[in-house]
Amino acid sequence: MLVRSKEESGVSYQLLRVAWLLFDYDKKTHFYGTDKRLFEAEIHLIVAIQENPGFHVAALAQKFGVTKGAVSQLVQKLEKKGMVTKQNDPDNQSKVLLSLTSKGQTAYATHARFHREFDEKVTRLLEEESEEHVRFLKHFLRTMAQEIEAHEE
Repeated sequence: MLVRSKEESGVSYQLLRVAWLLFDYDKKTHFYGTDKRLFEAEIHLIVAIQENPGFHVAALAQKFGVTKGAVSQLVQKLEKKGMVTKQNDPDNQSKVLLSLTSKGQTAYATHARFHREFDEKVTRLLEEESEEHVRFLKHFLRTMAQEIEAHEE
């Protein structure tokens, strides 16, 4: 029998382990059903473009809390990868509207499927638990997130 240290068997250790595994997965590049590797920031920009039709570079920069230059650089990379197209806004020629190509839509759909499958895994793991346990877990995680956010301020 493998003996675990007190830290390895504790709730905080297991919570940090799960958070680290998710963080590590998110930081890796993935193909998302296409022939091009996408970084975390790139797939998140693809999601934002798909879910916010009509957004231009400045609106996306504001949404992510970054500069227009940072968004423009990402858009350029995604354009080279064949994920995004740009066109002038017919209502304001100084703004550029972004849309996904079919390859970008494939990446979006694959990323969305990953999230659905993750939700299904969590649901499957919790389906045998009592309502009280599930409520406790939701409350615990929400409170933990609030504590972490408060600590960051």
